[in-house]
Amino acid sequence: MFMKSFYDYDVDNPAERQERYNTYPELSRFHMALQDELTDEEYQGYFESEKQLVKPTPSVNTTQTRWI
Repeated sequence: MFMKSFYDYDVDNPAERQERYNTYPELSRFHMALQDELTDEEYQGYFESEKQLVKPTPSVNTTQTRWI
């Protein structure tokens, strides 16, 4: 079963925001504190960069298979 990442929840949806808080309480509190300390622009930049870090990346096989 696929588990949503902290960054996959829709924060504009109150039910999803509550589910995110229940699933990730420490991270939610950290982000609430961060929002108090940073400007909206700074926080959005941080949030988007963190979201990109946890985004799954497809594995690329850069080696070619050769028969010898």
